Amino acid sequence: MLFAGCALTFGIVRAAGWLDQTAPLAQEPSREGMVPVPKSLVRLKAFDVVQREDVYDRTLGSDSYFWLPEAQVADHPEWITRFDEIIGRVMAREKRADFVFSEKDFLPEGSRSGIAGGVPNGKQGFFLDAEKIPGLRFLKSGDRFDLLASNPDEPKDSSSEYGLLMGGIKARGGKPIPLTGVQILAQNAELIALATNRSMTTQGGLDLANTESRGRSVNTTKEERVCIAIDPDEAVALTGALGAGLEINMVTRSGQQSGAEDDADVLAGRIALPANAVPIEAFQSIQAQHLAEPNTGELRQYFFLPGDVENDWIARPEQLIGRVVRRAIEPGYIFRESDFLPPGSLKENVEAYESVLPGQVVEGSTSKWVERVAARDLSAGSELSEADFFPPGTKPGIASAIPSNRMALTINVDDIRGASELSRGDRFDLLASTRPDLRKTMRGVEISPSLATELQSSAVNRVLATEALVIQTSEEQVVVAIRPSEISLVAKALAQETQVFCVARTGTADPNQMANQMVRPSESPETVGVLVSDPDPMSEISITETLIGGRRKVRAYRRSP
Repeated sequence: MLFAGCALTFGIVRAAGWLDQTAPLAQEPSREGMVPVPKSLVRLKAFDVVQREDVYDRTLGSDSYFWLPEAQVADHPEWITRFDEIIGRVMAREKRADFVFSEKDFLPEGSRSGIAGGVPNGKQGFFLDAEKIPGLRFLKSGDRFDLLASNPDEPKDSSSEYGLLMGGIKARGGKPIPLTGVQILAQNAELIALATNRSMTTQGGLDLANTESRGRSVNTTKEERVCIAIDPDEAVALTGALGAGLEINMVTRSGQQSGAEDDADVLAGRIALPANAVPIEAFQSIQAQHLAEPNTGELRQYFFLPGDVENDWIARPEQLIGRVVRRAIEPGYIFRESDFLPPGSLKENVEAYESVLPGQVVEGSTSKWVERVAARDLSAGSELSEADFFPPGTKPGIASAIPSNRMALTINVDDIRGASELSRGDRFDLLASTRPDLRKTMRGVEISPSLATELQSSAVNRVLATEALVIQTSEEQVVVAIRPSEISLVAKALAQETQVFCVARTGTADPNQMANQMVRPSESPETVGVLVSDPDPMSEISITETLIGGRRKVRAYRRSP
């Protein structure tokens, strides 16, 4: 029965022709009028080199292509139809599988692989943390944007800067700075790629989202680094802003532009003039740090139209370094020659009787006034002349001010009435006033009551010194120059605690003539007169002594004229 069943089955199959060896095989579909177009067989990463196996599989053979109608391919001339124009090229962006290739998918021929190859020619790649600039991680490769920063140290009234008021444009990093203080750090920058320690993408931060085993997204924004392409002259300003912790904002440009258009350069054709970035005190030498922006170290400049530039403005920073300003200068000032002290001027105050040091004069050690001794207090900013100094060779110190025919005497200001009001260079006389003490002077002498009353009520004035000259003053003492013959009189009066008065003479010494006066003081009396001492009242009294009956008697009486 089994054999009969098998024979019956074989007969039926054979009759149906299923075992006929001459039955035709399945044929491939006709591709007449079709064009093979290479396609990506795998996902291709940005900045990687395309390998042969990425676009052709031996096992697939002709199925490695897209077979498309000739008319469709002709409508898309940007499609690449040859393998040799694909293999070995560097991808400009990521590309998923089963997509045709065009020239925009690749970097220019000869580009290096890796992220540096994606930086456009003429620009530089700049890496920064994605979290430093909000929104930057959401851009894709090729998106263009501007970076702006607001400087908190920028003066609120920046529009009052001299350079701006005169029509200049303030710039930093080669970019104009609006009056609001907002700094343009980068213009027409381009995003290259976003990467972490594990992966890289040109499709934005959402493409880098990691998931855990349960399917939840893992935040990796703190690990993300962004590569952007900026102009070479923008790198310094951007680095300085990031280092200073400034808040940086991004402004994206329209993605509908047909191509990146160069921004109109508002600084083109303008003349750059240097200015100070920080305040400069009066009589201070200009240093490089005064001209540099505090945050970036860049030269502060203002750009003017040629017709707005004044003839006496200084155009080069090297013409400013080392010059001494004659007054305080606010930030943003455009300098002129009249703003500086001329040669032979003081940068610092010089006290009387002190030598001029190199650092105190504009020319420094080359000045002819160095080592000269000042005859009076000299103020910073003043132009020096021969009248301000003692003769060459004079030694510094208070001794230099003592005239050749005088001697110096130090007096407490409390011992002489009016001495506290004296100033250096004043001329004066010293006058002592006393009352005769008959009891002490004429002890044992009989004096008539009328004569005693007359002498006791009278005061005697005595001139101690004339044409005295103030050399130096302080809160407690005054140094005066007087004639040698007058020193003993003054010292004796002070020792006896006699009332001594200072009588100032008219016409305090002219500061410009003070040096000559101290060397050759006037010996002739002033036209206002000369003080004369009162006659001694004792010179008009005669004393007689009598001896009667062994009794001795001494009497004083006024001498007859």
